[in-house]
Amino acid sequence: MLILAYLRFVLKPDADREAFERDLAAVRRLAQDQPGFHWGEIGRDPWDDRTYIVVSEWDEVDQVRAYEHHPEHEAIMGRWEERYAEAFQHRRFVPWIRPAPPEPAS
Repeated sequence: MLILAYLRFVLKPDADREAFERDLAAVRRLAQDQPGFHWGEIGRDPWDDRTYIVVSEWDEVDQVRAYEHHPEHEAIMGRWEERYAEAFQHRRFVPWIRPAPPEPAS
């Protein structure tokens, strides 16, 4: 089963965007060495340059959680908690599995 993780960050107007982008690149490099990581992309909203989106694909939810709690990841991302204009959104999507058809009535 593959997991798609989606994060949305909105920085305060006075936040250093270049430093944030360097830190995002660092955690992306860290992710590449983690078990279960497939790929990740970082993008910025073309209409609001304070908004960033991070999408990544993993084998299992537990692997995403382990990465989120990796000491280096926590240290880097912890530096930004006070610089968010709003709470960041973190969502995980799992594949949709078609339910089994109902058993025929006897």
